[in-house]
Amino acid sequence: MTNLSARASNPAVDKAIAAIPNLTKLGYRLMRDPRVPVKQKAFLGAALAYMVSPVDIIPDFIPFLGRVDDLVILAFALNAMFDAAGEALVHEHWDGTGDVLEIVSGVIEWGASLVPWPVRRTIKRFLRGF
Repeated sequence: MTNLSARASNPAVDKAIAAIPNLTKLGYRLMRDPRVPVKQKAFLGAALAYMVSPVDIIPDFIPFLGRVDDLVILAFALNAMFDAAGEALVHEHWDGTGDVLEIVSGVIEWGASLVPWPVRRTIKRFLRGF
């Protein structure tokens, strides 16, 4: 019988999970900041609505994949908002340490990269105003 409390811990994963409250605050603050373009705010709002919507590209009852599409779309929307806001504004609103923000940003960029290229290109054109 294995002891679950003795499991090996991954510090990067632990930091990313512990950063969820700060990431939530960051998203909220960027949504309220007038320096962030309205299109990015609307896109993040649409991504959040998609997450809670019962209508999905991949139904939630399909193990693993049902939730992954929600997270990938959220990561893509957050990544677009971070890009539009700029590094300085993201740091201004971030409560945590810089190294944790780097980890979180890396995870978000990786998740956003899972969106198929034609979809990414189309959405980025729309967000830029063609």
